[in-house]
Amino acid sequence: MAFLKPTGPFEIGSISHSLLDASRPSHLKNNSLGRRLTVKAWYPCSRIDGVKAERIWEELRQNNRTPLPMKALLGCLRPRTSTLPFTPLSPKVITSSFVVYNHGLISFPSENTSLMEELASHGYVVIALAHAEQYAELQALNRSQSSEKRKKYAALGKQIERASQAEKAELAVEYYGASTNTNQIVIERARDTSYVLDHANEVLELIPGYKANSINISSANLAGFSIGGAVSTEASLQDHRVKSVVNLDGGMYGTNNGTQTVVPYLMMYSSVNAGINDSLLSPHANQLIPPNSNHLNYHDISVLLPFLRYLRITGSTNPTTFIESRNKAVREFIATIEPA
Repeated sequence: MAFLKPTGPFEIGSISHSLLDASRPSHLKNNSLGRRLTVKAWYPCSRIDGVKAERIWEELRQNNRTPLPMKALLGCLRPRTSTLPFTPLSPKVITSSFVVYNHGLISFPSENTSLMEELASHGYVVIALAHAEQYAELQALNRSQSSEKRKKYAALGKQIERASQAEKAELAVEYYGASTNTNQIVIERARDTSYVLDHANEVLELIPGYKANSINISSANLAGFSIGGAVSTEASLQDHRVKSVVNLDGGMYGTNNGTQTVVPYLMMYSSVNAGINDSLLSPHANQLIPPNSNHLNYHDISVLLPFLRYLRITGSTNPTTFIESRNKAVREFIATIEPA
C-alpha cells in the first residue's frame, strides 16, 4: 500500500524530542510534578543517500506502551511515508513559518502524517505534540464524576446526534458547558501548546543544519483535529503568539469562548457535525463542509483503512480524495496568513 505523496517541492525530514514541564502535575488528577510532552517536528530537508523513509506511525511500533491490538494493526499497516528521519534542514529555506498541531482525545503526534508532510513539503516547519499520560488523565477525571452526571451528558450527546443543523448549534452550547472533564483537558493542553512555543528553539536545534532565525518561532499557526481543534482555539485566546487557527471538526470545549477569537480562523466541519459550533464561532471564521463526510474522515486512518466507509465509520466520500483536499485547504489557508 502506498501512502499519500505531498505536493510541494521540498523533501521532508523529521526529529523527535521529549519535553518536561516540571512546574505542572503529570496529569490533572496526579500530585506528582512533571508533565511530559512528546513532540515530533517535520521540516523541509535535503535528501541524504541511503536514508530510508519512515514507515507510517513508526513511533507506535517502538513504544513499549502501545497496546497489543494496536501493534497487531500496525503489522498490517506498513507503507512508507515521505519522511526522512534526522536529515539536514534544506539550505534553500531562508526563513520558514511555524505550525503547531494538536491531536484528538487519545492519540499521538503523527496521527495526521499526511498533513504534516504536505505542509513541510511547501516549506513550513510543523511540530505536533502529545501529553504522555492522556489515558490515565481521562480515566482519573471520569472516576471523579458521578454516574448521574455521566448519564445526563451522554443523553445530551445523543440528542445532538438526532438534531437538525440549527438545533445542533443551540444544544451544543449546553453540551460544551456540561463537558467539565473535556473542558479541563482542553485548557491544560492549551497550556501544553504554549509550553511548546516557549521551548520551540530547544526542539528545533536538534534539526541538523539548523541556524538561528531560519525558522520564525515568534509566532505560530495552530491546527488541530477533534479535541485538538478546541485546544488550538483555546490556545489562541490565551497566547498572543498564535497567528491563526485551523479547527478540523473539533468542538468548542475549554472556556467556551470561541466567539472571542480574533485571529484568522478556518472551521472545517464534517457533514454530520455541520453547524454544531456556529453559536460559539467567531463571525469572521471561514467555514468548509465537505459533503458525505464523517468525523473520522479528518484522520489519516480513513486512508490507511479505506474499508471503514463500508462499515459506516467514515462517510461515503472517497477517503484519499478527501484527505488530499483537506491538506490542500489547510495549506492554502495558512498561506493566506503567512506564506512559507
